[in-house]
Amino acid sequence: IIFCPEVTLGLGIPRPRILITKIKDTERLIQPETGRDLTEDMIKVCKEALAGFKEVDGFLLKAKSPSCGVRSAKLYQNEKVIGKTSGFFAKLAERTFPYLPLEDEGRLKDFKIRDHFLTRIFTFAELRKLLQDPSPSKLVRFHTRYKYLLMSYDQSALKKLGQIVASSNNAFQEKLLLYKEYFYKAFQRKTNVRRHINTLQHIFGYLSKGLTFKEKEHFFELLEKFQKGLIELTTLLELLKSWAIRFEKDYFLFQSYLEPYPRELLLAI
Repeated sequence: IIFCPEVTLGLGIPRPRILITKIKDTERLIQPETGRDLTEDMIKVCKEALAGFKEVDGFLLKAKSPSCGVRSAKLYQNEKVIGKTSGFFAKLAERTFPYLPLEDEGRLKDFKIRDHFLTRIFTFAELRKLLQDPSPSKLVRFHTRYKYLLMSYDQSALKKLGQIVASSNNAFQEKLLLYKEYFYKAFQRKTNVRRHINTLQHIFGYLSKGLTFKEKEHFFELLEKFQKGLIELTTLLELLKSWAIRFEKDYFLFQSYLEPYPRELLLAI
């Protein structure tokens, strides 16, 4: 979905500049050249647009924009920059869809932010597809597929979600709503090296029975290099994947943790 608040507001292209301006204790959207206060009009078009976004998995917005910047828009007072803030659409989108990923293209230059954003976008899209045509067996299959990815983000959430799937106390629709709520929450914080190492060790335990001593030693050497930031996560994942193929461990090959989104997208942004 492509949406430009300024164009929808009728400001045109090109247009006189608009500034987020601090007046007393509130942020207003002011057009200095005309003296217009566009705050209420901007809020109106943004709310109307967001009300129509029924099937969205996240937001990628324009950096530094007074409507769309994510903590990157300039905040003015008496036409002097006094800090940074989020644009009006960005703030309203975050309030309307608090669990969905929301970034601007400037912040995506950071690898960790980009990886977290793409993981959530593609993961939430898969959840949305499940919820469009759900069944108990599909929910079990979905949860199985996302086991290790969930583990790498929030192990307690993985346990809670497993309990929801296994529970017979709720009607199926109630179970789906609960699952959706806790699934979104599980991905709120970025993962880290420590959580990845824990997950990798769990997977290694699943695959290690048929490995030689030298292969096991090699894995732990790579794990140490990953901990020190000398190699990427994908190096370890590819090694584990090769062992899963060798031992025909389809359970692991089915895991979204191997590739939660198309890796080429890391280079496309």
